[in-house]
Amino acid sequence: MPEPPAGMTVRPFGPGDGHDAHQVVEDAFDDWQQRRQTYQEWARHTVERPTFAPAMSALAFAYGQLVGAALSMDLPDTDEGYTEHVAVRRDHRNRGIARLLLRTAFHSFHRQGRQACTLGTHSETGALGLYLSVGRRVRHSSTVFQKNLPAE
Repeated sequence: MPEPPAGMTVRPFGPGDGHDAHQVVEDAFDDWQQRRQTYQEWARHTVERPTFAPAMSALAFAYGQLVGAALSMDLPDTDEGYTEHVAVRRDHRNRGIARLLLRTAFHSFHRQGRQACTLGTHSETGALGLYLSVGRRVRHSSTVFQKNLPAE
């Protein structure tokens, strides 16, 4: 497993990390999401789900401040883990933090006997190159079509 850069620590998600993780995720996806979720909305779909896997969710801290998160789900009855969110604060991007978080999550899933780790991404996030660089491959792709309907 790679070592974090100087001044940075990586550890699993723990009690009390929810609000800070929510802030990092919402800030990271602010450019392309339609609206920010409240903590309660976000938590219901992530850290409060029965499949949320805190031990396989990695958090990155720079000098004690949360700067990145890879939040994972443990899918029952499969040999796969699932990474729900990978987010790094803008002022800490392009330093290898997301790559480190993903590799940490992969290592955690592997220790649990998982054979693969999947995630879904939106093409507008610009993260495809990152995911390919850590050995992921596109398993499925979809296209969303839209037609604007003028007012009558």
